[in-house]
Amino acid sequence: MSRIFLAVLLLLGTLQAATKWKYQYQFDLKKDQVAKVLISFRDKKVSLRNGVFTFRWTLYKNRALSTFSSYQKVESQHVLYKGYALGSFEVELVPIGSSLVDRIYLLVVFRDFDKKKGVAKIDVFIKDDNLKILADFIDPNAKGKNVTKSR
Repeated sequence: MSRIFLAVLLLLGTLQAATKWKYQYQFDLKKDQVAKVLISFRDKKVSLRNGVFTFRWTLYKNRALSTFSSYQKVESQHVLYKGYALGSFEVELVPIGSSLVDRIYLLVVFRDFDKKKGVAKIDVFIKDDNLKILADFIDPNAKGKNVTKSR
């Protein structure tokens, strides 16, 4: 029984590790700094609106990071814990049931917190296997280059 459980865990870990991210970016954010990801669809025939994903953090206490995010007028709050299963959250970029069959989503991961500088290190990944979207990352700390263009 324990061998089956171990095999299932290894299989799930392998599948998760096999995820290929089309876009990724690392943000180093101070409290209340707003980071943005501009999402636009490559195919203009698709009847989906382009959007802006925004997020910021407001509190770090007891190893928990409190964040606020919004996309397509849907606002949410998440409490993330570094190194735990609750260290990330997903945002669907294309609504389920839309004309696009592919699942396109954004993953926000709380990587670390620098207590001396008061900076949260946050990774953003976007899964888009069939290149349906373009993503531009707007980093509030980027000097001179405010927007990082997608590939």
